[in-house]
Amino acid sequence: MMEKKPSLLCIIGVDGVGKTTHAHKLLNLLRNKNITCKYTWFRFFHFFSLPLLAVCRLTGLTVYEGEGTKRVGKHEFYKSKIVSFIYPWILFIDILPMYFIKIYIPLKFLGYTIISDRFIYDTLVDLMIDTNDFKLYNKLIGKLFLRLIPQDTQTILIDLDESIIRNRRTDLLHDKSLRLRRDVYFMISKEFGIPTIKNNLDIEMIHINIAKNFGVY
Repeated sequence: MMEKKPSLLCIIGVDGVGKTTHAHKLLNLLRNKNITCKYTWFRFFHFFSLPLLAVCRLTGLTVYEGEGTKRVGKHEFYKSKIVSFIYPWILFIDILPMYFIKIYIPLKFLGYTIISDRFIYDTLVDLMIDTNDFKLYNKLIGKLFLRLIPQDTQTILIDLDESIIRNRRTDLLHDKSLRLRRDVYFMISKEFGIPTIKNNLDIEMIHINIAKNFGVY
């Protein structure tokens, strides 16, 4: 039996790169090794921010691109200094309860190794693009988000060529921010020393690579 201290394993990246697929494969691998573990999705949660988001839709700060089922929502909060300032703070308040329920308590008190499909870095990427503030992680609110990341958390960025992502996910065909979003992830990866895995090989080879990076293979 493999003994492993409960830890947080995060897989981050843009939509369509295979995060969820590989998170569940990793989950099965750990369970086969008799490691107590669970899967969670953690990107954003809205409660107190819902009224602000509704106002943003009414005032045109949230727009939709594309047609029918392929429409993509886009926040243009950078057009309002007030919204750009207060939205990250309200989102932080929204995230806190779910952080304790989905991450902190299971990890610290219940002994779970948690496989997180997205985490705080993904939230920061969203906020940086929504507010057009690409140094947000250096500001007070950004540092508060980063403090939610437990020590010894392991994170991997999964990437894939833009053309392949759009072919996989037709709902992203009209997402004009996809290229920028990938660039911001690369910036975050470089800033915080997060290894990047290119998801352009056989799915099993990628799975093994991810497991080895997390030290669980």
